[in-house]
Amino acid sequence: MAGYTELLQTMLAMVIVSLLVINANRAILVNNQSLITGELENQVIAIAQDFIEESRSTTFDATTVAGGVPVNIPSGFSNIGPGSGESSRANFNDFDDYDGWTESITTNSGVIYDVEIDVSYYDDGAQTANKSTLKQMIVSVSSSNLTNNGRRKTYSFNYLRSFYAD
Repeated sequence: MAGYTELLQTMLAMVIVSLLVINANRAILVNNQSLITGELENQVIAIAQDFIEESRSTTFDATTVAGGVPVNIPSGFSNIGPGSGESSRANFNDFDDYDGWTESITTNSGVIYDVEIDVSYYDDGAQTANKSTLKQMIVSVSSSNLTNNGRRKTYSFNYLRSFYAD
């Protein structure tokens, strides 16, 4: 009977060690997933910042591209959206040309990010259809590699631009 006791103790010890190894592996897996998600989110932030910085290098409105100022502010401003011949980012010359822009960006690591940009006039703390001296840009970035409970996660970044800050 003494031999069976030692055998049972050895088997119990193996079960305990197996449980410890499984829990350690689970902790390592969760840590690795957090690290990867953090790196992907850093790329999301960088992509959004690139679009915002690029748009900041343009003028506030199509009426101010040539350096002029509209006679009536804000009613003299143009409508939101790209003008004729402004079908690519290289041709965008004012802030609201980015409205409706969508693009898929593939990083060197092969991750695909989808970018959508919405630009609108902004007044009294909200988007408005009326022309104003403020425009809001919302850059939304998502990737199939970034999910929350199996659903694609979208990150949105807001930037508010003032005509008087140009």
